[in-house]
Amino acid sequence: RFTQPRVSMAFALAAALGAHPLPSRRRLAQGSEGSRSHPLTNAYCNVEIARSGCKGSFRRSCCRDVRAAATKTRTAEPPRTNDAWELTSPVTFFVDLETALLADKIVILGTRKALLSPAVIAALPPVLQAVWADAVAGITAGDSGGKRTITVPSWDGDGAEQDFSPSPSSSPAALKLKNVVVGVLPATVSRYNCPAAPFAVSNILAGVSTPGQSDKTLGVVTFLSHAAHAMPTAAAVARAFPLYNAKSTKDRAAPESRGFVPVKGGVLVAAAMVPERSSGSGLVEVPAGVAAAAAAAAGGVRLAARLVDTPPSVMDPDQLVREAEAVAAALNALSGGAGGGTVTSSVLRYDALKAGGFGALVAVGDAAARDGREPALVHLTYTPPPSPSPSPSPAPRKVALVGKGITFDTGGLQIKGGAGMCGMKTDMGGAAAMLGAFRALVTLRPTNIELHLVLCIAENAVGAAAFRPDDVVTAFSGRTVEINNTDAEGRLVLADGVAYASGPLQCADVIDMATLTGAQMVATGRHFAGIVSDDEEMESAAVSAGKLSGDLVHPLPYAPEFFSREFSSPIADMRNSVKDRSNAQASCAGQFIANHLDAGWNKRSKRAGGGGETRDVAGIEAREGSTGKDEVGEEDGDEGDDESDAPSGAEDVGGARHRWLHVDMAGPSTEKGSGRGTGFGVPLLVELLTGDVFAAR
Repeated sequence: RFTQPRVSMAFALAAALGAHPLPSRRRLAQGSEGSRSHPLTNAYCNVEIARSGCKGSFRRSCCRDVRAAATKTRTAEPPRTNDAWELTSPVTFFVDLETALLADKIVILGTRKALLSPAVIAALPPVLQAVWADAVAGITAGDSGGKRTITVPSWDGDGAEQDFSPSPSSSPAALKLKNVVVGVLPATVSRYNCPAAPFAVSNILAGVSTPGQSDKTLGVVTFLSHAAHAMPTAAAVARAFPLYNAKSTKDRAAPESRGFVPVKGGVLVAAAMVPERSSGSGLVEVPAGVAAAAAAAAGGVRLAARLVDTPPSVMDPDQLVREAEAVAAALNALSGGAGGGTVTSSVLRYDALKAGGFGALVAVGDAAARDGREPALVHLTYTPPPSPSPSPSPAPRKVALVGKGITFDTGGLQIKGGAGMCGMKTDMGGAAAMLGAFRALVTLRPTNIELHLVLCIAENAVGAAAFRPDDVVTAFSGRTVEINNTDAEGRLVLADGVAYASGPLQCADVIDMATLTGAQMVATGRHFAGIVSDDEEMESAAVSAGKLSGDLVHPLPYAPEFFSREFSSPIADMRNSVKDRSNAQASCAGQFIANHLDAGWNKRSKRAGGGGETRDVAGIEAREGSTGKDEVGEEDGDEGDDESDAPSGAEDVGGARHRWLHVDMAGPSTEKGSGRGTGFGVPLLVELLTGDVFAAR
């Protein structure tokens, strides 16, 4: 920071520069929903004034009027919806550069080359231009980025700094200053990492707080080297400013104010691309489609992180069901019924699940109280709008997102220790990410996929009705499972989910996501999720999507012939936990889930598609004709069958190519230390499902 003499020198330098307006810039692609969300926030003030074109003193007068109204609302009743939570800590993505630079505090990010480019320097207010080169040069980026805070004289909406003419009444202490955090991102990263270095963005934003006063704003300006960096950067910013907050307000002693939450100032996020050539051209706008996808993913990240952060006393199965239904309602309202696609929802609770044959999901949630904590299966369906093209187009590909939603995991009767149970509210991170991704994807209104969201929700509680070791449960697939570990419950609920998605729903692609195993962190660490897939193209596409989105993943072995026998049981089709814990546990857990895919999954036989007739049970289609065989076509414990049922990968069956992807994100789903949810998985799925592997259908 400037010392007192250096402040005076800065004042003199600023006065010598004179008043220069900020360069006129066309507005970047703006998240229209976010900018209209809260008329009493300074974020709204700045965005709306920018739209109206107010300048100079009139602009500042507008700001004062709206801010005066905003200061009256500093607390809010306990939020009940995601929109209400967004009002307490608003983040608006892709505002224009001028609006973000007018914030009370600013963070400016980019590589050293980008920050020192003539285009960036020309876009800064003159008072920043004067000290910019020295400020950037003094930062050591390192592998994780670097930052410093400088204090400069504030400037107004025309880019002009304050009048620093000497007078008897003026002093540096009486003049308004502005803190600017300058962050330098690493110029290169390893080949396994995301080129945008979102981990460095998170490192730079660590310690930068959302304004505590609702009439203050924080501007985050990101200068991107490539349009593809917009999504991982926006996601990193979203993670830096989480939504959930249970801290009490200053009026906590008043009975009528108990439970209220603080209303914070807005965060205004701007982004622009730096031209590759360093001279002759100004900043380049982020393409509208890219900005829309990045903003949608960032919003999904904030939603998923909030769900994970919410305590289980609030985020029980009932509440998670309500959150999903609210997303469906909001998406339908967004489309306006004007040919923009539709979202339908259905929910099965305890009695319907039991009648429908979801034995694994019911067993896990059986001990939970019947007060809203009983298990649930939520199914949301997005049907895309019809193609505007008069020529026939291929039918949309049916894709299922299946999420593990254990709202709290005690471990069941094989109960966790005291230390191991803390933080188990985060065991629904897979379902949270899938819901956030579903919202983000449907917001973009894709026409090439029909998207199905299946959330398998339960509380793994302890009680008289708890499922026991040695119990045998019959899953939705028809396969029987001998329980040898009640703390391996996530794979059980997902088994029913993928069986439902691949069977009755007849989805061609099934993607499941879960905080499934601690072994994932041993295998791939805290920054990379582990993935297992029966399709090489899907696996490669997921790795590429991870590098592009910043949600990094790394393949685990897919070898059913090695892993299926780990679950062999003398009395049932399989057990739910492995014999040998040193034999690729994370891959084995994924294989257990794959064992419950529809019986005809990618097999060239008369059983393709599941075979048999269907019957209607509790409003769902349940397949008959199950062979009792696992994914590799052999009974657990047997030495094998004929070669026609050997593992076949993703083959063409009846013209439909089936692909399965399992994502174990136990490590990256939460932040080490704070335990906060990261919303991991949302950008990954947005990037994957809008990429080439799905565009080709």
